[in-house]
Amino acid sequence: MPPPPSEPSLEDAYEAATALAPHIVRTPVLGSRDLDARLGVSVRAKAESLQITGSFKVRGALNRIRTLDQAERDRGLITVSAGNAALGAAYAAQLHGCALTVVMAESAVREKRAAAAALGATVVTEGVRDAAAAFALARRLVAERGLTFIHPFDDPMVVAGAATATLELLAECPDITRLYVPCSGGGLLAGAAIATRAIAGHVELVAVQPLGTATLAASLEAGRPVSHRGTGTIVDALTAPMPGELNLRIISSASPGIRTVTDEATLAAMADVARDLRLIVEPAGAIAVAGVKADVADGRADGPVGVLLSGSNASWSLLTDVLRDSRPR
Repeated sequence: MPPPPSEPSLEDAYEAATALAPHIVRTPVLGSRDLDARLGVSVRAKAESLQITGSFKVRGALNRIRTLDQAERDRGLITVSAGNAALGAAYAAQLHGCALTVVMAESAVREKRAAAAALGATVVTEGVRDAAAAFALARRLVAERGLTFIHPFDDPMVVAGAATATLELLAECPDITRLYVPCSGGGLLAGAAIATRAIAGHVELVAVQPLGTATLAASLEAGRPVSHRGTGTIVDALTAPMPGELNLRIISSASPGIRTVTDEATLAAMADVARDLRLIVEPAGAIAVAGVKADVADGRADGPVGVLLSGSNASWSLLTDVLRDSRPR
């Protein structure tokens, strides 16, 4: 059995930031007096929803693929995704002239599947019921075809790339007291942990998960990744079977708070972000705001707080429903 991968360092994250800068957007940090009043706390929102490919995921994918050697690239790449990692990897593969196969569940958002294919990826969905089945198929294709596997979240260079989003937020908003981070496989949260513990030890991390696929609390308690036994969620981007092993080690060292929220709360947060920040976000992009809302209701969120609006690739039908249902009566 190979040794576990080493944790990425702060230097790895800064190196990633320099390498990625010509190819991605330094997304803005936004605020709104209306949103602050609605939530009851001052919020600084890092709008990764405005990132290239519509998600922070491009940061990790691009950083991983740029660090492959030419032989690894020439074999062709494969990844697993609910959608956003596929888009990030497809953009990075196109940039580096690599062939990419993406394994996605049949239930993946149609717009995400189409966007990945438009960027040149070969999208495989037939017979793939869920994320666990997608990983199993990807492992089989690696063995059969000799492809190079790009893990969507549990990889040192993916985590280092993800950490660059938090580095940017902390550089602009050093006064935040808490940072709310969407969490599933844990790449974005692990990156936030690396950044905050090195340069902003006063910032408390709060992981926000959908109630129907929450895995982090059980995994931290067990000391190993534990798969969820939930009922599913509308938050399609946060459906990894369990946290990554590397990510869990990093996250454990940060001792984050954990907040689980209902799908209804997440959809309400989507409407809040659209109304007050004038931004379109997908459910995973809004869930951190739902976490803030829940903590304020419990009297546990002194401001200012940061939130990572992780992506914007919402199903148009879902988005239409959310905006229609949130209209003033």
